Amino acid sequence: MKYVIAILKGILVGLAVLIPGVSGGSMIMTMGIYEQAISITSRDKKVRRAAIVFLIPYVIGIVVGILGLAFVIKWLMEHYLCFIGMILGSLPMLYKKVKGQKFSLIGALMFVLMVGIMIALPHLSGNAGSEGKLTMSLTGAVMAVILGFIGAGTMIVPGISGSMVMLVLGYYNDIIGHITGLKEVVKGGLSGAAIPWGHVFALAFFAVGAVLGLLLVSRWIKWLLGHCPVPTYYAIMGLMLASPYPIFIKSGLNFAGMGAGHLIAGCVTLVLGFALALFLDKQGEKA
Repeated sequence: MKYVIAILKGILVGLAVLIPGVSGGSMIMTMGIYEQAISITSRDKKVRRAAIVFLIPYVIGIVVGILGLAFVIKWLMEHYLCFIGMILGSLPMLYKKVKGQKFSLIGALMFVLMVGIMIALPHLSGNAGSEGKLTMSLTGAVMAVILGFIGAGTMIVPGISGSMVMLVLGYYNDIIGHITGLKEVVKGGLSGAAIPWGHVFALAFFAVGAVLGLLLVSRWIKWLLGHCPVPTYYAIMGLMLASPYPIFIKSGLNFAGMGAGHLIAGCVTLVLGFALALFLDKQGEKA
């Protein structure tokens, strides 16, 4: 059963990765598996092996969430409040990391800086998201690797949405199109019809960049948490505290135009998300 739960948690992380404004890193932090996730780059073979084995069911869930459920992205775009609740609900868990520690001026400055970055980020994208195209060429391959590196690298940082960064760079819709286009690849392989190799090409090189981004950025964050944990946790708290702002901006939520039923449902999902994050934190402490 614990593996089933881990896969379900991974699916939730995968879905969060797809939504502009929602941070996959925040979801990983909420699940209480962040330290294991960044331990996959540990120089200690035993630590690295244990982390990989532990994360296998979560990775399965993430892949299912990204590849298998990308078509529900429109529905998810209308249910941001649950994700916001989960992000806010994970803040007490982070606060425990710095509670009782000596005040850090650098940490406070990092907190303010990260809040400023999160507020500015959604306003950089403008109408981006439908301009960039990954073509079957050397340029397309290089760009796909770069996008994969940036997308996955930012995904591992709590508070920053890799999908939001893809929007800023203008490739979000194209990447989503390639992911959803995989069903045409499978259909072509099974039926003998023409296979749209453009999707395979783009996603293969994107995956190469994503792996590199995850490995390198996770090692960097692990170093920061090991050598200057308090400022790093303050920075992460700043990112996560301000991350609901870009979610609201990109979701287009219009509270003035909502009926009482929608407002009540939104508040309920917000509270449920918050409670779920606290529950996962408690379960993580018992594990």
